[in-house]
Amino acid sequence: MGQPVTGLWRGRPGGLNMPFCREEELADIVQAISAEECRAVFLTSDSGLGASTILQKLAEAAQGNVPVLAVHGSQSLARIPFGVLAPFLNLQDTPTETFRLGVMRQILSTIDERRAKRGGPKSHNSDLPLVVIDDAHAIDEGTAELFVSLVKSGTINIVASHSKRKRMPDPLPQLWSTGIAENIILKPLNQEQGHTFCESMLAGHVTPATSWHYWSTAAGNPLFLYLLINEAVEQGLLRQHDGTWVGEPATLVHGRRLDDAVMGMLRGLTREGQEALNLVALAEPLAESELQRLFSPDAVAELLAWPLISYQSSSSEHLVLANPIYGQVIRELVPITQSRVLHEQLIGDLTDDGAPKESLLRRVLWALEVGVEVSDATLLRAAVLATKLFQSATALHLAEAIRGPDYQLRATMVKARAKYNQGDYRGAFTLMEQPQHPADVQDLTYGALLRASTRSALGMSVAMILADAQDLRKAGEAMAFANPAGAEIILAYSQSSALMVELMGLSQAGRYSEMTELMDLLSSQQGLPTAADRLNRTMALTMDSERLTAQGFPEQGAQRAAEAFAIEHSEENEVFFLPENIMLRHLTAMLCAGYWSAATEVMDSFSMEDGPIVFTFGGGASVVRGMAMVRAGALANALITLRGGLESLQLSDPQQLLGYCTAMAAYCAARLGQRELAAKLVAEHIDSTGMFIVLAHERAYLAATRELLEPDGTGPSELLTLANFAHESKSAMVELNALALMLELGDESVASRVVDVASGVEGPWARGLRQYASALLAGDGAALTEAGEYLSQVGMLGFAKLSLSKAAALLSGSGLEDHAHTVRQELRKLSDRSGAAIVPTKSVQGGALTKRERQIAGLAAQGLSDRDIAEELTLSLRTVEGHLYRTYAKLGISTREELALSLSAADGFPEYRTGIT
Repeated sequence: MGQPVTGLWRGRPGGLNMPFCREEELADIVQAISAEECRAVFLTSDSGLGASTILQKLAEAAQGNVPVLAVHGSQSLARIPFGVLAPFLNLQDTPTETFRLGVMRQILSTIDERRAKRGGPKSHNSDLPLVVIDDAHAIDEGTAELFVSLVKSGTINIVASHSKRKRMPDPLPQLWSTGIAENIILKPLNQEQGHTFCESMLAGHVTPATSWHYWSTAAGNPLFLYLLINEAVEQGLLRQHDGTWVGEPATLVHGRRLDDAVMGMLRGLTREGQEALNLVALAEPLAESELQRLFSPDAVAELLAWPLISYQSSSSEHLVLANPIYGQVIRELVPITQSRVLHEQLIGDLTDDGAPKESLLRRVLWALEVGVEVSDATLLRAAVLATKLFQSATALHLAEAIRGPDYQLRATMVKARAKYNQGDYRGAFTLMEQPQHPADVQDLTYGALLRASTRSALGMSVAMILADAQDLRKAGEAMAFANPAGAEIILAYSQSSALMVELMGLSQAGRYSEMTELMDLLSSQQGLPTAADRLNRTMALTMDSERLTAQGFPEQGAQRAAEAFAIEHSEENEVFFLPENIMLRHLTAMLCAGYWSAATEVMDSFSMEDGPIVFTFGGGASVVRGMAMVRAGALANALITLRGGLESLQLSDPQQLLGYCTAMAAYCAARLGQRELAAKLVAEHIDSTGMFIVLAHERAYLAATRELLEPDGTGPSELLTLANFAHESKSAMVELNALALMLELGDESVASRVVDVASGVEGPWARGLRQYASALLAGDGAALTEAGEYLSQVGMLGFAKLSLSKAAALLSGSGLEDHAHTVRQELRKLSDRSGAAIVPTKSVQGGALTKRERQIAGLAAQGLSDRDIAEELTLSLRTVEGHLYRTYAKLGISTREELALSLSAADGFPEYRTGIT
């Protein structure tokens, strides 16, 4: 919004088009201004969010229906009466006392001329002339009074944008208070919209990790996102590989155009406000009390009001920049001498003083930039944090800055973790294999879990991982022998580390029955400090979650993972990705149980809080969503999602999910008749080397795919072998998955076994399979109909269609044609639903719900009245009623009571309480 932004948006550097990303907001404006009681719509926005473009699109669309006057506010003309109306006026000789009347006549004359060109008088409110005012905060009061009088007289409608930093001139705000205007607040793009923006701009597929990086860096600001992508493409940091755009997330990209955009947004800031902003950029997050110690409350209030800074959270007193881009630009523009002075004023000598991790990394980098000495201990803490934020280049830089001998071993492990983050597993292992000289038992065990993960990533044998565990024990015993006074704690540390490594090896081998004893030993280690004891309990619970899930108790497994996640522990001095391991096993449990909606919600909330730490960065998000879609029968959507995940996982696969993603994608392609693609994916597949329960599912989908491509009976034979092995190792979940795929392939000979196995497995997925297999055995159309209804209810739409298809055939064959017809109708509805299931925009039979419709429907489902919703969202009561009417039509319902169930059913997911907060 505003001239500098408008010019930048139209400049299109690098030849890439600026996509229009505000269709929903434009639709909301059109709907509001078309309502009988609405005469004006105000669009509240901040710079770069796209308000000017929305108004431009609105004016273009409206010109074919009504006369349109486009007015552009201007600070330079705001003090001149009617200055912004100059393009429509010719009043040099008009006497002062009739000046306002002359302006009104000429505006009305212009409107009449444009109406005459269109032909025909206006018939109702939606045919009124439309005045579009961009930057309405920068028009004079005379112009505002003129337009308000025309609105109140029923002559025109107004749609006006204004900056949230500035108030519109009187009497425009009075239109809102009198109830004939609506206000729409333009917000930054959410992650889904950001991904769509990137793909539209680049005219191709973009990996989720890449779009997440640019979207989060731009904080959802479309202008910043556009400029970031342009400059990344120009600098070769965003490239296309096999039709997919992949970026280098660790690289900070900004050039002159982005600098100019940021500086344009800072124009008008007071000098003290600018200096205070510089300090926040250099030291964020910064306590408000610290900022006010150096700057006046007015300066802080100015930054909050614009807003250029915000509170880190609703309960925090720490301040951060409102947009990460501000920091990238401002930090480079602050002279080094000024930066050093600010550092001395705020911090002085930086030591390992227990600063919170949110500020430690930025302040360490700041200290290095201005030449302040930083202790090796503090550098190590910051480097570890950088690895966990996937800022690998920063982590390597900080690790290289560690010079003293005491922390070299740990610095090497930090470098290895950074290499692991980048997908360079061989490079990571090479670093870990360098000669090490541990000074104490903490050094000895440092990085042990990372070493096991790296061996796994490189496809090394389980025997090597178990041998590492024995080496840890032997080294611990030797260290304890040399230091009798500390022997007890040395042995406790080394034994704990060895047990955790062994558990990882047994997990990879699928030897779940052997894990219980080791987990008990790990939990019962004595004499350790609190942090180490918490780590032991966390790992024991995490691995038990996997064991329980594999053995058919996923609900209990999910609870174990939730308990592990709830344990407070410090990770700042350990390079292993503990939260990710807990989350992977929690999601595995929920997916296997059949609580797919809950799994995706947990993953999304965790990713939104911690960014790329978990799954968004590694492509694992696509695996989670893809598995949910496959289990729900939404194969076309699953294939799209999984293929996107493949691109990300080929670059970085910290949880070893590439093989599983490939297998599921191949299965979807084969089921959809895309034989060439399925065969290509099978040929490219390489077995995963992570958790056995994942590998077993992976092998099952590959076997099913091969049978679909070459139906020679080999696939079911492989599946039966896998099921028998799982039965012998007491892995009921693995067994049931293999049997379920045999059922999907049409092998009903396993129905009796499915009933037996599913009866001992927790969750709605197993219950659905048991009911379907029982109905098959009964050969009863009514039982199959009932099974199909239950399968539909829990989101197993593929099996639901199978069940209903068989039910219709049986009923028809039995002469119950009326019942068969009813079942076929349900089957048609189910087919429509499965084609749209699990689409993020909640596509349903009547079309996709808009963002506003989802928002209003969600509030209504929570029990809010129409009037309460109107007040909550600053909308008119009529607008709320209209949105709910269209929502009911799209969802195929007629009452408010059906909303909650229908919104959940639109996803095809049952509900489940996750236990993670």
